[in-house]
Amino acid sequence: MIRAVVVDDDKETVAVFSDILDSNNIEVVGKGYNGQEAAFLYQKLKPDVIFLDIIMPVYDGIYGITKIREMNPDAIVIVTTNQMTINTQIALNKLNPSAIIKEPIDVNEIMKTVNHLCAPTIDSEDKMKKTLVTLALKNTLLELGIQEYDKVVSLLQKNYSCSLEDCYDNPVYLRHILKDLYGNSYADILNSISGNMKEISSQQSVKDFLQVLKI
Repeated sequence: MIRAVVVDDDKETVAVFSDILDSNNIEVVGKGYNGQEAAFLYQKLKPDVIFLDIIMPVYDGIYGITKIREMNPDAIVIVTTNQMTINTQIALNKLNPSAIIKEPIDVNEIMKTVNHLCAPTIDSEDKMKKTLVTLALKNTLLELGIQEYDKVVSLLQKNYSCSLEDCYDNPVYLRHILKDLYGNSYADILNSISGNMKEISSQQSVKDFLQVLKI
C-alpha cells in the first residue's frame, strides 16, 4: 500500500483529504500543518509521497519542499494550492515538485497522479523478482552445504561465464549444471527450489523460470 503524509495549515482540509486518500487505499501515516512539520514528518516516516500545501503561515510549503529536497532530491512531493503567485511559481520551478494540483481537489486527478508517480517501474519490478529468485536459489544450494553451493557457482562461471543471479535470465544454464551434478536427485533439488520460491511462484516470470527447470 502507498504511504502518504498530508500537510496543510487548515486542519479540516487535512482531515478530509486524509479520509479521501484512506478510502482509496492510500495509507496516511502522518499529518502536519506547516512546512517545518512537513520536513520533520518526511525525515521520520519516509513516506512514498507527501502532499504539501504551499500557502501556510510561518513555515510555508516552499520551506517544506526545500528541506525535503535537501534530504532526498528524488522525493515524491505533490504540491496542492488554490493560488499561485509569480514568485511562488519561480520558486517551485527551482525545487521541481513531482506534480502541482490545483484546489479544489479532484479525486480522480489525485489518484491518477499518485499511481503514476508511485507505481514501480518495470525495471525495478524485474530487478526485485531477480533478487528474490536468486535468494531462493542460494538458500536451496546452501541447504545442500556450502561446498555444493560453491561447486554450482564455480561451474556456472566456468561453463557459461555467468553468476547465480544471471540464471534468472538463463535458467537453462542452471538446469544443465544441476542435472549433471545431481542426476537422479535433480527432482528433489527442483522441489526444494520450488518450495523456496513458494511466496513468489504466482508471478508469471517465476512460473516461466521454474518451467524451464522442469524440462
